[in-house]
Amino acid sequence: MKSALGKRLLSVVIRTLATAGLLSTCAFGQQRPLVTEPTDTVPERHLRLELGAEWLRDAVFPLSGVEGDLARLGVFGLRFGLGSAAEIELQGVAQDRLSIEKRFEAPNSPLLDFAGNSTSDFGNLILGTKFRFVQEQERTPSLGFRFAVELPNASNEKGMGNDETNAYAAFLLSKRIGKAQFNGNLGLAILGDPLDAGAQDDMLTYGLSGIYQATPRLNLLADFYGRTGPGGIGTEEQSRLRAGVQVKAWDFYWDAGLFAGFRSTDPSWGIVFGLSREFKIN
Repeated sequence: MKSALGKRLLSVVIRTLATAGLLSTCAFGQQRPLVTEPTDTVPERHLRLELGAEWLRDAVFPLSGVEGDLARLGVFGLRFGLGSAAEIELQGVAQDRLSIEKRFEAPNSPLLDFAGNSTSDFGNLILGTKFRFVQEQERTPSLGFRFAVELPNASNEKGMGNDETNAYAAFLLSKRIGKAQFNGNLGLAILGDPLDAGAQDDMLTYGLSGIYQATPRLNLLADFYGRTGPGGIGTEEQSRLRAGVQVKAWDFYWDAGLFAGFRSTDPSWGIVFGLSREFKIN
C-alpha cells in the first residue's frame, strides 16, 4: 500500500515538475544576461522576449560630468528567427535612473536640464541582425556575423546620452566542448564623436564567454567583454565582466548575475537579473 502510494506521489511530482519546465534541459542559446553573442539564433518563426533590470554602482558619465548609482529598469530585448540561421533583434531600456553622488566639470555640463540629485531617461535603442554562416562540426566551431545600429534616444540634457548614432559589426565564434559552450566576438564599433561634429571614433570590440551546464536545468556562466582604441570623452574604453546563472522553470529562463567594471569610467560593480521566453509565431 505504501509502495503504491509512493509511486503515485512520485508520478504526480514528476508531472508537476515537467509541466513547470523544471526537468527541461537548459539551452545554451539563451542570451541573457550575456553580452557576448553566440552564433546560435532564435529558431525560424519564433519570437524571444527578454526582460530584466540592472543596478550599477559608481556609474560615470564623463561627457555630462555626473557620477552615481544607475538603475536600469525594463532592460528589454526582442529577437525573431528569420530562418534556420538568421534573426533580427531590438534592444533597449525603458528607463535609466541615475542617483547622482558627484558632479564635475565636463563638456556637456552647461546643457544639463534637470533639478535635484537624480535624473532619468529612456535608454538608446539598438536594431540589429545576426546570422550563422558556418555550422559547428566535431572539431571546428560555428561562425557567424552580427551588425547593429544604436540610435540616440537618450538625450544629453538628461546627462546619460550623447546624441550620437553608433554602428557595430562583429564576427562570432561558438564551440561546444562536453557540457560547456564557449563564445567569442571580435569586431568594430564606429562611435560618433560628441565633441567634434562629423567625426567618429573607431574602436575594437571583443568578448569571451563560457556557459557550463551544471544540471539539466541550471547553467553557470561568465562573460568578459569591452572595447579598446582611440576613444575620447563620451566614447571611453570599456573592460567589463558578468558572472551568474540561468535557470529553466515554468517555461521561462530566469537569470541572475554580478557585474564588475575594470576601467575608471566603468561602473565599479552591480547586480543584474531577468527572464526570457520564446513563442512560436504561426
